[in-house]
Amino acid sequence: MIIFRPLSSLALAGALSLTAGVAMAQHDVGGGSTKDAAVGGESSSRGTTVKRPRTTPSTVRKPPPVRAPVRRGITAEQYNQQGDAQFEAKQYDDALELYLKAVQLKPLALAFYHIGWIYNDKEDYDQAIPALQQSVRLNPSDAVVLNELGYSYRSLKRFDEALDTYRRAIAAKRDYASPHYQIGWIYNDQGQYAQAIEPLKQAAALKEGYAEAYEELGYAYYKLTRSQEAIAAYQNAVRMKPDYGSAYLGLGDTYYYQTKQYPQAMEAYRQGVRFKDDNPTAFYNLAWCYNELNRYAEAAAAAKRAVALKADYAEALFELGFANRKLGEAQQNSRLYNEAIGNYREAIRLKPGYGLAYTGLGDVYYSDLKQYSEAIAAYEQSIRISPNNVRVRYNLGWAYNDQERYAEAATHLGVAVQLKPEAYDAHSELGFAYYKLGRLPAAVETLRTAIRLKGDYATAHYYMGLVHIAQKNKQGAQAENVGVHSADGIFAIVGRRSNGSSMNDVIKIAHGSRERLGHIVLQEVKVGGAVEIL
Repeated sequence: MIIFRPLSSLALAGALSLTAGVAMAQHDVGGGSTKDAAVGGESSSRGTTVKRPRTTPSTVRKPPPVRAPVRRGITAEQYNQQGDAQFEAKQYDDALELYLKAVQLKPLALAFYHIGWIYNDKEDYDQAIPALQQSVRLNPSDAVVLNELGYSYRSLKRFDEALDTYRRAIAAKRDYASPHYQIGWIYNDQGQYAQAIEPLKQAAALKEGYAEAYEELGYAYYKLTRSQEAIAAYQNAVRMKPDYGSAYLGLGDTYYYQTKQYPQAMEAYRQGVRFKDDNPTAFYNLAWCYNELNRYAEAAAAAKRAVALKADYAEALFELGFANRKLGEAQQNSRLYNEAIGNYREAIRLKPGYGLAYTGLGDVYYSDLKQYSEAIAAYEQSIRISPNNVRVRYNLGWAYNDQERYAEAATHLGVAVQLKPEAYDAHSELGFAYYKLGRLPAAVETLRTAIRLKGDYATAHYYMGLVHIAQKNKQGAQAENVGVHSADGIFAIVGRRSNGSSMNDVIKIAHGSRERLGHIVLQEVKVGGAVEIL
């Protein structure tokens, strides 16, 4: 029996439903989002800082040199002009030295602005603020300088001062998109998503092709669970900026966590990690989608990327284990089964309370390797963590029955049918345990429930036949033989072989796998000295 995977927006550790012979995937949906990075990795679809729309230097600059004395005969304006030339050439340290010489001679607003900009670019915000404040004093209506000062405050998380400064920039230049965007960014950062929407819409309206504003607007809508508006905003962002990795990841999050459109989520994540390949959560979610869509080789590759970026990522190791297991089933490859076992064990080592990893480990042993003692050990750990997992209770009961540990089987199967009274296969298996324990009336009652729930369930008819034989109820056994044949024709109850001076009926399953039927049983039933064909 293959595991059923319910879907959730958080890491799954809850109960899983017992299947009725329907093969479905089980793997962990994870938690958080690529933007919030609640599971693994740094934020990807929304950074903690947003650089201003200027080109930054391509190489790491050396610390600024000791300032040389101001040369006589050179004016402040000339130093400022020389600084502008170095600034345009992206030689920011040399430009800073020249601007500082200029303001020693004369307080020039633009020189102070460039000093502040360079310090902001160097992430030395405390140094940037006095220079920008001086520029504002000299030219209070310069919206660009006010916007730069707001960025300094924002970067230091002095949000009230940042908001006030951005509003002053808007008052100075109402069609200036950047301060609207920055106000929206701050509201998003503070969790005030409804307040973020209007300034972000203003920013997008004021500046054509403002992909960053649409990406941030998509995030606000996403956090407000306004999924379709989030999708539209993210799609606008990537249309305007086709290599915008963070916007693709935000789009993927909306499809993945909210609308559950996994093919669309897969495609968005696939595009996102092409352009932003440093986020383990994005690779994990991509792996999950690939597994969900039965693309196991691609799932394994994505999960490996997640683990490479975050070595202690237990959920990604679990997803890798699931992919390897499914690849092993497709290829009948024991090496892949062993890799899956290793993945699950490593996930458990990293996260000892990870019930799903114990379940996955049990599944490899139970369904693939038929190593039922090992399956029992893993499943018992899973049940200790998630005691209401009906499917695992069933698999444990089945494995205990196989190991002739019928009392333990009855315990787990009894819990399974209490948790899910409609689980006909659990009732059937419980009936077999009662039969082997000699509790024949209880076996009959339980098997009748299984047959009532699913009249064509051949295994239950077969077990009921065994009970009737044990009760020497020939008529009942014959009726169940008819039920077995009418169910799906996979059993043959045949007999007539000689054993010394007596004749025995032999009841056996002629066809079918252990997994499908529940048990392959060869049981001899003596019915006096005569041959009885049931």
